[in-house]
Amino acid sequence: MHMFIFFLLAALLAVSSAADISATNELMEYETVEDLMSSPNAELALAARERRVHDEWLQMKDGRRLWTRVVLPRGASFDDPTANVTAVIDRSPYGYWSLEVIASVYLGQGFAAVGQDMRGTKRSGGSFTIWHSDADDGEVTLDWLAEQPWSSGSVLSFGASADGLASYTLLDTAPEPLDAQFIIWSSSQGYPIIFPGGAYRQSLADTWMQDTVRPYDADNCIAELKTNEAPNPEWWEPLNMTVANDDYEVVRWPSLHWAGWFDIFLVGQLIAFDGYKNHAAPGNDNDVKIFIDPLGHCQAAADEFPRHTIAGRSALPLLMSFELYKSTQTGKPFGNATDDFMKYRDDIKDVTFYVLGANEDTAAGNYWTTLDSFPDFTPTKFMLDAGGKLNKSEEPAAETEPVSYAHDPADPVPSIGGSNLFLPCGPLDQAPNKDREDMLWFETEPLEENFVITGPMMANLKVGSDAVDTDFMVKIMDKYETGEYKLLQEGAVRMRNNIFEDMEADRTYEMQLDMWNTSYVFSPGHSIAVSVASSNYPRFSNNFNNGKTLIDETLEEDAEVATNTIMPGSYVELPVVSLRDLPRTRVIEEINELYEEHAMMGVMLAESLAKK
Repeated sequence: MHMFIFFLLAALLAVSSAADISATNELMEYETVEDLMSSPNAELALAARERRVHDEWLQMKDGRRLWTRVVLPRGASFDDPTANVTAVIDRSPYGYWSLEVIASVYLGQGFAAVGQDMRGTKRSGGSFTIWHSDADDGEVTLDWLAEQPWSSGSVLSFGASADGLASYTLLDTAPEPLDAQFIIWSSSQGYPIIFPGGAYRQSLADTWMQDTVRPYDADNCIAELKTNEAPNPEWWEPLNMTVANDDYEVVRWPSLHWAGWFDIFLVGQLIAFDGYKNHAAPGNDNDVKIFIDPLGHCQAAADEFPRHTIAGRSALPLLMSFELYKSTQTGKPFGNATDDFMKYRDDIKDVTFYVLGANEDTAAGNYWTTLDSFPDFTPTKFMLDAGGKLNKSEEPAAETEPVSYAHDPADPVPSIGGSNLFLPCGPLDQAPNKDREDMLWFETEPLEENFVITGPMMANLKVGSDAVDTDFMVKIMDKYETGEYKLLQEGAVRMRNNIFEDMEADRTYEMQLDMWNTSYVFSPGHSIAVSVASSNYPRFSNNFNNGKTLIDETLEEDAEVATNTIMPGSYVELPVVSLRDLPRTRVIEEINELYEEHAMMGVMLAESLAKK
C-alpha cells in the first residue's frame, strides 16, 4: 500500500503543478530526458537518471510523427528481452505534464508508463483531426509498443476526458495488443455530445478548441464541426460507436468506465458501458464495470454532495483500476489480482453509483449503491398542463390549451449550471430566470413522500412556431421548500437538424428530447419542476430563427423574433424506481476512509481540466 500512495502522490503533484503551466512554457519545461532529471517529480527524475526514459517521434501511417515518451518501471531496461513489461498508455492533446504523466501512477505496479501527444497537439506533427485519425494512430502506437524488446506484448489504455475519446475510437481498429481500458469522464459518442438534439454546445466546443489546439487548427476544427451540424453519418461515424454498426463486437478485453451524473460526457459513457457490457464479444460481459460519481468534470459542485464522498469523489475507481490492470496478468478481472481490492470483490458489483438527493441534512439520497445492473424502472409521464401544473397523468387536463411565448435572439435565456466545463456547473438554482417572459414553468404539488428516479429521462413536446426554424430547451428541476429550483438535467432540440426543412406556421410537430440520465430522490415537501424555453446561452449557440446554418457568414442577419407554442399533450417522462431498488452500500464509505489519497486523484484531475 505504501508504494501505491508514493506513485499516486507523485503523479498528482505533476498534474496539479501542470495546471498552472502555460502551453508555451510546457514545451520548455523538462522537454528532453536530460531536462527530466531535474524534474520535481522524484520518480520520473530517478527514471531519467537511470536511463529508463525514452522519447520517440513515432511515425504514423501517413508519415506524420507523434511525440511519445516511454518510462519503464524500476529494474527494467530498454534492451532487456526478458523484461516482460506491460505498458499503460495515455494519448492526449493536453501535453505530457497535464494528463499523460498520470500513467506514471502505475509504475509502482511494474507497468511502463507511456504518454503520447495526439496528432496536431503540443510536440506532435500534423493537424488536429477531431479524433478522426485516433483509431489508426492508436493502433500504430500500440503495435509499436508491443514489438519493443522489453514489452510483454500487452498494452493497457488509460484516458480521461479528451484522452478517453481517443481511447474509445480504438474500437474501430481493435489493436491486437490492447488488453484493458480504464476510461474516465469521456464518451463513445460524438454527435449527441456536441449537438444534443441538433443544438450546438457552443461554450464546450468553441472554448475547448480555442484553448487546446493550435490557433489555425482551432478555427478549422470549429468550422468543420459547424459544417456538420446535421447528423451526417459519414462524418460522424468514426466518433459514434454504435450497436447498429456492430462497433462493440470487437471488445474482448476487460474495462472500467468512470462517469459522473453532472459530467459533460455522461450519456456517451452510459452508451459505451451498455455496448461493452451487452454487445461485446462472447464471454466478455462479466469483465465490464461502471462507476458514476456525482460530478464528472464538475468539481465546482462538490459542496452540493458532501455526504459519504471525498469532495464529491470516491477512492474506489482508482483502486479498481489497479485491480483491472494487474488482472490482465492473472487472467481473472476484478477479483484476485491485488490484495487491496480482493477483500471487496464480492461487495462491488458491475454498476456502482451515487444516488443524488437534496443538499439538506434530512434528505434521503446522497449515498452509494452497487448493483448487478441498473434497476428496472417504470416510465412515468408528467403532463405540462394549464396553470403551470405538472400532473402525473397519461392524458392532458381538459382545460389545457396551447400556450405561447416570444423567443428574441437578442435576449437569450442565460445558462445557469448543468453539465458544463467552461461555465458554472452542477445543480445550480434556476430561480434567477423564473420571471422571464420567454420561459414556461410547470411544477407538481409538494410531494408527500420520497419520489425516486433512476435511468434515462425524456421530454415529448408538441410544438409550433411562426418562424422557419427555432429551438426548444427543457430543464428538469427539484423545487425546494425555500423556493430554489435546483437543476437535475436538461435537453434541447434544434428544429432544422431534426425535420430537415423549414417549419410551417400552421403545423404541429411532435419532438422527443433526450434529457440524459440521473439517479435522484425528491424529498417530501419538494416539487418536481420543468421549464421550457427556446434558448440556453452560451451553453448552446443562439438560434436566430431564420433557418440559416452555423457556417453561414450571414447567420446573425435577418434574425427574427419567433412566437413559439407548446401544445396540449406535451410531457416529460421520468424513470420511477423505489428506494428498495437502490440499497445503500457502506463498503465505499469504508474504502474512502482507508484510501483517501486515491480519491484525491479525481479531485485534482477535474481541477486540472477546469483550469485549461
